[in-house]
Formats: sequence, structure tokens, C-alpha cells
Amino acid sequence: MKKIISLISSLVLAAGMTSALAVNAADSTYKPTLYFKADEGKGVEILKYGAVYVNKKVAGADASVPVSVYFKDDQKIAGQVFVKWISPDKSLVLENLTGPFEKTGGCPFKISGISSDADLGGTLKTFKELNVMAVSYTETDAKKPLQLTGETSDAYPLACFEAKFEQGAKGGSYDINFYDEGAYVTSVVPRYVNDLQKLEEVYPAEYSEGLLVNASDRLLGDVNNDGHIDSVDASLTLSIYAKLSSSKDPEASAEELAAADVDGNRKVDSVDASSILGYYVYLSSNKDSTVKTLNEYVKS
Repeated sequence: MKKIISLISSLVLAAGMTSALAVNAADSTYKPTLYFKADEGKGVEILKYGAVYVNKKVAGADASVPVSVYFKDDQKIAGQVFVKWISPDKSLVLENLTGPFEKTGGCPFKISGISSDADLGGTLKTFKELNVMAVSYTETDAKKPLQLTGETSDAYPLACFEAKFEQGAKGGSYDINFYDEGAYVTSVVPRYVNDLQKLEEVYPAEYSEGLLVNASDRLLGDVNNDGHIDSVDASLTLSIYAKLSSSKDPEASAEELAAADVDGNRKVDSVDASSILGYYVYLSSNKDSTVKTLNEYVKS
């Protein structure tokens, strides 16, 4: 534990971040948020509620998901932003951390001397042994908040990275969470230009939702993995839901559970069963070669 805290402390010092000004901000009305946004690709779908579904049979055993980290600050008063995130299951490896310039053409804040990903090198850190990444942005003038590049703080991501499955990683649900444990957690220090004596630090990781990545060896919705999405899959999904609702063993594999959560809301429920059945009816009555995928159907 001391080694971990030492490593994280070194990052904070290197990035110029400090908790010296912080006060208890539990009752603060300032609530900036963080969120992840993943990109679709071969065998990788973004579901209705933002979760990622990876069909490893299509994407490959070592499938990789491109992800960007965003900061939403409606009040536009952040002076320091320090964000860390972690994949607790090391079968989903966080790698290739970069700034956002190459991917999106800019970064959220106008900071002197920063105009490319290379300029952000000192603010980006990866702790491979912990499967943790971090990024920081700071306005050195203590009287000013960070100046936005676009109209909003999330016009551009803070950073970009890849979440890659190790060879042999099992199917199931994986999480990428904003880090809120130990010393020097994810934090934001606002700058109140009309009240420079007001000092606080808020911790958006406590209420910001992470990214769910569901991985399976079958099509989304093809719960029994027979190559078809039909009423049998809907029935299996409803059975899983009934058992879970009764606090019973769902008697389903991690692969099946991942395929059954078709809207990506972190649970298998009657809505998933209804969506699968509705899609089966849609397929049965539509012989057009340009039919929607299940994911497209659920989102529509």
C-alpha cells in the first residue's frame, strides 16, 4: 500500500497538483462530472445506455476498444482538474494513453505552450502495474479558472486510450471506473473569481458513472449461441430475470449474461427479454436484406 501511495503521490507532484487548498466540499453546489465515451469498431457496439458490447468471435480474442475521457463543467470554473481511472480486472488492460489532439483536433482548455499531444506528455501518466491511468490540467494563475477551447468543457476529451483484452480473457462484464480510493483521488479545484477566499476541492469520481464493457463469444441477444436471435433467447432472458429477481442463481454463464443485457443498463431484466422478442418479430416480418441489427433496433 505504501508503494502504491508513493507512486500516486509522485504523479500528483509531477503534475503540479496539490490538496493543500482543499476543504471539505461535501455540501458544495458545484458538481462537475466525468464520463467515458467509447468508439464502435469491428465486433464492438455501443449500446443504448452507453455500455460497450464486444463480440470476441468477431473482434478477436485480443479485442481493443478506443475510449475517450470527458469532463463536464457547466459552471466553467474549474482551475485544476486531476482525473484517474482504473480497470480493476487486469484482463482488460488500459494502454496507449494519449492527449486528444490527434484524435479530435484539440483539448478542452487553452493552456500556454500546449498545442499538441506531445506538449501534454508530462500531464499523462500510466501505472501499468496498477492498471491505472491519469491526466491533469492546471491554470497556474490562482485567480482564474481554466479557459475553455470550445463552448463547453466537453467539446474535446481530456485524454484518449485503449482498453484491450488479454489473450484468454473470459467473457462477462468488465468495468472502467474513475478512481476514488486512497490518497490523491480524482479531484477538481474550482476558482471562484468573485470570492478568491473560497477554497474547496470536489471529487467527481464519487458520483460519475464508469464504463461497462460486456464481452461474449456470440451475437448480442443470441443468448443460447445458436446463431439466431429468436423467441428462445427471449424466453431464456426472461428466465434469467425471474431468477435474479428472486435472488436465485440465474444458472447462466457470464457469456450468456453479457449477451442478454441488450440495452447495456447493467442488468438483465424484462425490458431485455421484450426487446429480443420484439426484434424476433421484426425479423420475421421483414425479409429486406437491409434489416437493422438488434442494437440498432433497441436504440430506435
